[in-house]
Amino acid sequence: MNQKIFGILIIIILISGCITQQSNKKRSFLEEKEKLSQVEVAIWYQTITDYKAFNRTLDDVITHLKETNTDFIFRAFWKYKVIPETCSELPLNQRKTCETTGYSYENFEKSINEIKKEIPSIIISSGIPAERIDVNEYDPITGKKYTKEELWEVALDPAKWNITNPKTGELLTKEQFQFNRGKLLGFFPPNWKSPSDYNWQKAYAYYPDITNPEFQKLQLSWAKKMIDSEADAIWIDMLFAQARMFYELTKDPYHPAVRDSYEAALKQIDEIHEYGREKGKYIYVGGWTNFLEIKDSEGTPAYPMPDFDFVVNMIWEDEVKNKNLSEERWNTFFAKVKKYLGNDTLILVFMDEAAVKWQDQPLGIFSQYLNKTEQARFLEMADSFFSQKRKEFKLPITFVYPLHGGWMGNNAEILSFGKFKVYDALAPEFQTYETIKNLAQKKYSGRHE
Repeated sequence: MNQKIFGILIIIILISGCITQQSNKKRSFLEEKEKLSQVEVAIWYQTITDYKAFNRTLDDVITHLKETNTDFIFRAFWKYKVIPETCSELPLNQRKTCETTGYSYENFEKSINEIKKEIPSIIISSGIPAERIDVNEYDPITGKKYTKEELWEVALDPAKWNITNPKTGELLTKEQFQFNRGKLLGFFPPNWKSPSDYNWQKAYAYYPDITNPEFQKLQLSWAKKMIDSEADAIWIDMLFAQARMFYELTKDPYHPAVRDSYEAALKQIDEIHEYGREKGKYIYVGGWTNFLEIKDSEGTPAYPMPDFDFVVNMIWEDEVKNKNLSEERWNTFFAKVKKYLGNDTLILVFMDEAAVKWQDQPLGIFSQYLNKTEQARFLEMADSFFSQKRKEFKLPITFVYPLHGGWMGNNAEILSFGKFKVYDALAPEFQTYETIKNLAQKKYSGRHE
């Protein structure tokens, strides 16, 4: 055969192989996306690494997941405070706590690997914040350690866009904003009563600026490290909160502060998806739906929809307290999701954890206000309600069972096993595990009839 022809044939074969490989990869990614819409049993298990603190083993965690036929673990690991690579790198006075809670990337990866050996199809999600930077942050990918001064530079300053306080008409200062957010989220001592008390050098954490390139890089490093640790999904807490806050303050969906914040949030989602593709894996990305509330003059969303694979919404505090879910509220919400996000975006409904007081969030009220019997009945009622909505709207709607986690509130008095402020369904104070198990197994049986 002529050498030239032979060379051309080789090139054609190589190109054909590349095209086939890319086609297979695309098909694989599409299959992964479709898999998410099939999720029926979602469990909140935060975290899959803290079993030692609860006198359990990793095998016990796996047993809980098997007994509930879990498809999706919500917030299996949550980056709220700084996560070390390993517990052994910490000072001795911090090491024991780290080892007991398993709060390290090394322990997270170990837990995932062991769970996947037993339940290969399970989807494990981890969470990262858009509302908090610790004063001791580091980049887990590059190892860069940030100074407090560098992190204060990353903290959100509304004056960057000349945002005014609607009550006074004066510029909203960085300190005023950080005080308001910090008070809500517990970023400083409780005896700070007004913005005049605020001292950024003594705060525990700051509310970051999603448009700041350094924060974008830092936040992505958290997501990348979770993915490197074998997480399947990344949930980004309050990703569009900055855009939504500025929309509420300016009443202008196209104000530069709103636009910049929204576009920065979209970029973070795309970057995480891209990192997953680089690793040869489709990574699910999810968050809250408050982007739907940024509306134009006609009442429709002002910006393109984010490329979310799943979204979350929470049961309201009054719905838990009154043990009654608002049909009108949820019908409106699901219709909106269907209209703007389509039929395949997984919708997770859960009772959010408390930031400070148990009275402020649904999980706090669920655990502290309802007794054991009422909790079990509420879970049954909520599960039935959202299962019915799944059929009615033909959407992948799933109620997240609170098996282990989250935080019940700093002032919680009814504690798991008499000492933990983390909700646990197996604790004698709550005893909702059998209810959760029965509800989950009922879904599993219905799926396999």
